[in-house]
Amino acid sequence: MQAAAGFGSIFELASAWPLQGSHQADALTRLFSITSGEARCKVPVVLSQKYGMTEDNCQHVVSVTDRLMLTQTWFNKVRTQKPQTFSQTATIFDPTDQGRTCDFCRWRELTAEDTFGRIESESVVTASNLFKYCEPCHGLVLFKHHNPLSFDQQQLSELLEAGNAWIQKAHGCYPRGQYPLFIWNCLHRAGASQYHGHAQVLLSEVPLPAEERAQLAASRYAAVHEGGNYYNDLLAAHDAVGLVRAVGTAKDRASCFASLSPYKDMEVVILGSSLSSHAFQRLFFQVLRALIDRLGVATFNAAILNISLDAQRPLTDGEGRADPSHALPLIARVVSRGKLTNQASDFGALEVFGGASIGHTDPFCVIAAIDEELHAHGAATSSNDQYRGC
Repeated sequence: MQAAAGFGSIFELASAWPLQGSHQADALTRLFSITSGEARCKVPVVLSQKYGMTEDNCQHVVSVTDRLMLTQTWFNKVRTQKPQTFSQTATIFDPTDQGRTCDFCRWRELTAEDTFGRIESESVVTASNLFKYCEPCHGLVLFKHHNPLSFDQQQLSELLEAGNAWIQKAHGCYPRGQYPLFIWNCLHRAGASQYHGHAQVLLSEVPLPAEERAQLAASRYAAVHEGGNYYNDLLAAHDAVGLVRAVGTAKDRASCFASLSPYKDMEVVILGSSLSSHAFQRLFFQVLRALIDRLGVATFNAAILNISLDAQRPLTDGEGRADPSHALPLIARVVSRGKLTNQASDFGALEVFGGASIGHTDPFCVIAAIDEELHAHGAATSSNDQYRGC
């Protein structure tokens, strides 16, 4: 499927680099560097026959660097053919015998309760994390159903609403906790210790490094580019190549983009006004369902950053653009954590020490899957008719 701006892949974009002639293109070249080239090797006959590779081998490699955040991703189509000696069946193994021995299915008896009680709705309930890594508060938001990949829009909205209510209540009880975070590790490859679907909510007395780095980067960007807003330009940069989508109304809008430099595979970034925003909840749900139902993602990490402790004061202007009175908008980030058939970790020395990542899935394929999901729900949008620029 071809993207709205005429690019069907990251490789087509690299061949046309750098783009010029618009505010969006200028933002793109300010924020990103894209290089491409050929990597060659000689392949013995037997090896060539085994993996269907040419003997005089040439591979096209593209690297995308985020100049401001100093992240980098490398793309190579040939790596999708890479053999995996550590492999297993794709069946999702439930060690709790379909919930019969699941602690979270018996949450009244087998989960701890926060000092300020539980927050409960039809689909979700909160608990206190019994094994904490954050103070003063570390909690859980549990789906009341067992299957971690089976959730609808209402259930997802209740998960976010309960997380927001927990954060506001925890802050009211422990005002020294100033730094909230919402995270969701789905299945073991993503770091979950329980099969049952659940998110974590944290309120820390110390600032989160990721938020501090982002705030410093945004401040540097504004200083260098005459008051420019980093997040507005980040949307504009992705809009230049057709990777932005938006939903909502003039009063409540959320935007997302398939990242040009994903931290891990299939990264999608969602910007909105608050955890209670219907547009944000809707887009977050449709992004997750696109990854799960259309791209086959079974294990993922999601996080929501920059959550306001003033529930009445949104972080954007209602149209998905960063409010100039705030340094950071509400941001959700979602990444795939690889195929369940692969026993090998998707995090190696390149990520841990090199600060770079391998992009297995082209971002233009990711945005095409999101388009399919939006169309299926009657929410078809494009960057041109819905995203209003900066």
